[in-house]
Amino acid sequence: MAPSSRTEARLAGLAAVVSAGAAALTVARSSTRRPPADAALVGLIERVADATSRAASVDEALMACVEQICRWTGWPVGHVYFAESDGVLPTQLWYLSDAARFRRFRELTERTSLARGVGLPGRVLESGRAEWIVDVTCDANFPRHAVAAEVGLRGGLAFPVPIGDACFAVIECFSLSAVTPDDRLLEVAAHIGRQLGRVIAGMRMEQALRESESRFRSVAETANDAIIAADERGLVLSWNPAAERMFGYSDREVIGRPLSLIMPERFRAMHDAGIRRVVENPENSRILGKTVEVVGLRADGGEFPIELSLATWTSEGDRFFSGIIRDIAARKQAEDQARALENAPDPIVKVDATRRIVLANARTEQLFGYRRSELVGRTVEELFASHSAHRARDLFHAAGSGTETMQEYGVELTGRRKDGSEFPIDVTLSRGNGDNGVVVTSILRDVTERTRFEAQLRHLADHDHLTGLFNRRRFERELAEHIPHAERRRHPGAVLLLDLDRFKYVNDTHGHSAGDDVVRTMGRALAACIGAGDVIARLGGDEFAVLLRDADRGAAEDAAARIVQAIAGQSATVDGLIVSITASVGVALFGNGATPADDFLAAADMAMYVAKEAGGNRHHIFDDADDRVAGMQTRLAQAAQIRRALAEDRFVLYWQPIIEIATGTATHHELLLRMLGEDGRVIPPAAFIETAERFGLIQELDRWVVRNAIGLLVDDHDAEHRLEVNLSGASIGDPELPLLIERELAATGVDPGRLVFEITETAAIANMDQARAFAERLTRLGCRFALDDFGAGFSSFYYLKHLPLDYLKIDGDFIRNLAHSPTDQLVVKSMVDIARGMGMKTIAEFVEDDETLDALRRHGIDYSQGYLHGRPEPVRAAAVT
Repeated sequence: MAPSSRTEARLAGLAAVVSAGAAALTVARSSTRRPPADAALVGLIERVADATSRAASVDEALMACVEQICRWTGWPVGHVYFAESDGVLPTQLWYLSDAARFRRFRELTERTSLARGVGLPGRVLESGRAEWIVDVTCDANFPRHAVAAEVGLRGGLAFPVPIGDACFAVIECFSLSAVTPDDRLLEVAAHIGRQLGRVIAGMRMEQALRESESRFRSVAETANDAIIAADERGLVLSWNPAAERMFGYSDREVIGRPLSLIMPERFRAMHDAGIRRVVENPENSRILGKTVEVVGLRADGGEFPIELSLATWTSEGDRFFSGIIRDIAARKQAEDQARALENAPDPIVKVDATRRIVLANARTEQLFGYRRSELVGRTVEELFASHSAHRARDLFHAAGSGTETMQEYGVELTGRRKDGSEFPIDVTLSRGNGDNGVVVTSILRDVTERTRFEAQLRHLADHDHLTGLFNRRRFERELAEHIPHAERRRHPGAVLLLDLDRFKYVNDTHGHSAGDDVVRTMGRALAACIGAGDVIARLGGDEFAVLLRDADRGAAEDAAARIVQAIAGQSATVDGLIVSITASVGVALFGNGATPADDFLAAADMAMYVAKEAGGNRHHIFDDADDRVAGMQTRLAQAAQIRRALAEDRFVLYWQPIIEIATGTATHHELLLRMLGEDGRVIPPAAFIETAERFGLIQELDRWVVRNAIGLLVDDHDAEHRLEVNLSGASIGDPELPLLIERELAATGVDPGRLVFEITETAAIANMDQARAFAERLTRLGCRFALDDFGAGFSSFYYLKHLPLDYLKIDGDFIRNLAHSPTDQLVVKSMVDIARGMGMKTIAEFVEDDETLDALRRHGIDYSQGYLHGRPEPVRAAAVT
């Protein structure tokens, strides 16, 4: 047997063993629900798999299977029938525990062919599944019943050995006593039959391989074309030396692998479908017996054109393919070159050693306006404008004479048409050999559009697309070029930075399209009040900058005042409403010494924030001695610290228990945020929350807390335990936050009802409609809401009316003296009545002693929170303790 054949046989045997393992696994899995005897059935499957995989022939495999089953069951007789389309034929393949005793049964069986549906094997052929007869001596449809009774055989089991969709053989086994059908044994017998069928299929493949090798070897070994054989699944069976040279694979690398290996992946599905069509209906195949051109793939990944002639034959009912493949790369290259030259989108000319054109394509005619007969014989420099002709002549001469070391290079020159019009062209030259010596091939590409596009790109690189003003990149370049010169000469000037007041409200309320309209309006107003020699730029969003090249303090302040006035005089129509616009302007003066340009931009930025804090619609000039600037520097530093802490994940969660008064159990915890300083010091929220809100960082902090809260619930297996998460006013109505919550809950599977979002009564909710939609969306999801600090402000009943709430957290000012203050008792009683009337639970805050807890119990408050039950502590530390 050839090495490749042995490999295929081993692969088939391995497949059968793997299949046996899968069958055994199926039985083993079901054994958790069935009696322990199933373990023995697993052992039977494994014994059959081992015995049949070592068989050298089909007969040996069948005999091994029969013997293993009979020995395992203790049944004395086993026999194999071969299946035909209309019945089964007896064989001489037997297992007989006592040959003399069962001789007459054997002799009768070997003379008895059975039609489909007749006898035990015939029934199996008809049904396609394992069959069982309790007592064959009493079965009228068992032709051998008399002899079976004579020799003492009673129970019968038979099962099919399928190969593909057809039955190859039927194995029958007989016992000495009547046996009740065993569904598990029938199931295992069916598994064994399929397992044996795969082993036999592998052996038949081996035979087909030997025949294939014999048929092709003599021709294939000496052919110049690749000759390949494959089976009906498209797996390579033979591979001649020419195929090895053509595709770069040795026969060891390719035998047994899909034929589609030698074609690009984009064609493989089409190839597999074609193989299936030929197998199913070879007579209607459009490619058998014909030569087709396809694309081949070498082992190194290179693609090349091939010519394929495909034939097919059958052996023992299986179909095989042979292909003769010819490499047509050289022929196709010549054809492609001629076709590419004529159909190229760019003009191409070939020039001889005297710089005369010997060939020109159709595009050259169209671009230059000459007929082809006018082009051939003309010197190539005549296609160039006068100021480029000399350079063109030198380039073509150098390329043709070989004095240039580069074989291919390009340069941009100016071409000239027959009508005298000029246009930019990119000239690419390459040197090659023709029939009459050196030939220079040149591509003359019209780059008019590219030149125009490059000019547009240069403009876009320096200008803002929305306003047409300079962008940040260009402004910083102007600043970097001008300020060092002005500082050296102590020439005064100023940098102005301006920002729209409450622009975020316009964006959030009316959308980004409305915001863009406002930004364009502001840009036009700026351009109208700034001198032509100065620089105006949009840095991004609603932030603009101005460079006053020649301005002392007074002139800079006048310019800033004009800008504030000009912006305030503008308005924009948004959704039918007139929106007024104001701006805050920061001014930084230069010209007093050597200071980096970036420092002036930062100084103007701080001055602008001072103007904005003062109420906006004004300007402020930067001064190191200004306390307001110093305060802003501090807040900017705090904002930078918060940003670094977010980037470095230097936030931690603390929590405080909330006790259900009726049970004394901590059913909730409120999460509290802390920031870690760079030195590891724990920073309380009062030191950074206000700054985070002022600089637009609070929503990012809220998202961090929400993600980590859901993560804590993943590890918390108490389904009744809830976490309360505080949300800022800025996050109430944030359209991104519900999406984040939905994604995290879906990814983790956490029950949404375990999340309680706290809204502080004093939180500044900018848009109640958005806030209500936000809360209702999360409520539909299953989350809950609590109103914190109830009674501390003037929004209590407004929030009760407009938001879907589950809990009221009574402010601690009403709780601390509840046991002794009649006023507090009256107010708390009213709050409890309101909550109950609206179906809400109540939570008392700042509970510090048992006396207060008793008062809460008397007033019917549901939950208690405060130092009496526990101080805030790190979540992880609390979980450990």
